[in-house]
Amino acid sequence: MDNKFFLGVVIALIIGGFGGYAIANTFNPFSTDYIRTSASMMRDNGDTMMQMGSMMMSAGQMMSDKGETYNDQQMMQQGQELNENGSMMLSKGKEMNGRCGSMMQMMGQ
Repeated sequence: MDNKFFLGVVIALIIGGFGGYAIANTFNPFSTDYIRTSASMMRDNGDTMMQMGSMMMSAGQMMSDKGETYNDQQMMQQGQELNENGSMMLSKGKEMNGRCGSMMQMMGQ
């Protein structure tokens, strides 16, 4: 009778282990597809940030030039700030794309 009880406990542990593994695998929010999709979204957002940064820098330069043409210090200052913010946006977009590339390399893509 002791062997049957011991055997029953071992079987219950094995079944419980497989069941727990299956449940944990089902509810894992960080599957490969999820991470791949997140990395792709990061890359797209990084590209968008870089494009916006470039446009902001261009607009800031144009604003500074117009401020200089019309001798408007406020316009020149605003143009310089826009240019600096655009530069920051461009570098943050590059940083995001770099992180995305690292994620994709870790996943073997």
